[in-house]
Amino acid sequence: MATMMPYRQVCKVIDSTLQTIITKDCVLKAVKFVEKLLKEKERYRFYLEEPPERKKVKKLYVEGDGVMIKSTDSREERRYLDLTHFVIHTGSKKVSTKRYELRDKHEILQLNYDKAKYNLLDYIYNNYEVDDDTILITNSDMGKGYTSRVFKELGKALKVKKHEHFWDIYHVKEKLSSYLRKYPIELTDFALDAVKKYNSDKLELVFDTVESLICDELEDQEFQKFKKKVLNNFKYIKPAHLRNLSNRGIGIMESQHRKITYRMKRRGMYWSKWGISTMANMIILERANGLRELFFGSWRKVYSEYKEGSFSAGRLFKKTDELDKFSKPLLKNGRKWSITGIKTK
Repeated sequence: MATMMPYRQVCKVIDSTLQTIITKDCVLKAVKFVEKLLKEKERYRFYLEEPPERKKVKKLYVEGDGVMIKSTDSREERRYLDLTHFVIHTGSKKVSTKRYELRDKHEILQLNYDKAKYNLLDYIYNNYEVDDDTILITNSDMGKGYTSRVFKELGKALKVKKHEHFWDIYHVKEKLSSYLRKYPIELTDFALDAVKKYNSDKLELVFDTVESLICDELEDQEFQKFKKKVLNNFKYIKPAHLRNLSNRGIGIMESQHRKITYRMKRRGMYWSKWGISTMANMIILERANGLRELFFGSWRKVYSEYKEGSFSAGRLFKKTDELDKFSKPLLKNGRKWSITGIKTK
């Protein structure tokens, strides 16, 4: 319930339904216990006897974006923390007349951007077998940390032969509408139509018209910067059908954000640093029906036995060495790709 409502409200619901009185601190302790379990579950895979079986896929979809959450952490000068969010899936399937569901969906949420990127590459490599026929399809708002370059590095690390990146069409239209609203409305309509029809000449004509209306030097500098970004990245606006792809499963990030923002940004809520990460991952687990497994899964007994020293330290080091061999893709020359896409020893 803590994933859906404030802690005080959880206390009221439990009191009214179970006639049991608990305090807000009890709920907080339960959430902190989840944080402990999440860390243990992450370590648990180091102890697995065998690496997971990798699945062959024709299309692999990856989307990334950040969510700004208000923080009470006094050590931070700013009041907002950026929660990195990546979604991986293999397409969509029809589950009812008007409803589609993502296949093999996996979400990564981290406050540490570099760790999120590492976990992204690690998860894909350990769960999917990427070959010459695999198409990597990525989508983002092209903001800081989510540019086409970041996803190209991922494609190089996975050694995919074909990679299609999309500039999220919702954000493209939003940026154009927002920037052009101080000019005649017809220019916005022309610009959106140019995007819809993937017509760069028509969009350049709109920009030329805007440029002729600018009299202020500072405004012109801002416009040139905006124009350059849009035209330089126009190729990523190319619609899916012109790339012989379906648009199903592309541009899903905003809907995936919603469950996080609904719980964590309502009424101007503030969160501690650990609370942001823990609650976000709790929400993901709850939606995937994974909270019960986290609390009562057989993994806890197995992990507890290992923790108590049921095998030697030497074997533990052997297992972590083995994990290193399959946690990142190896190149033919025996080198690995770092998370930035640079070859390292």
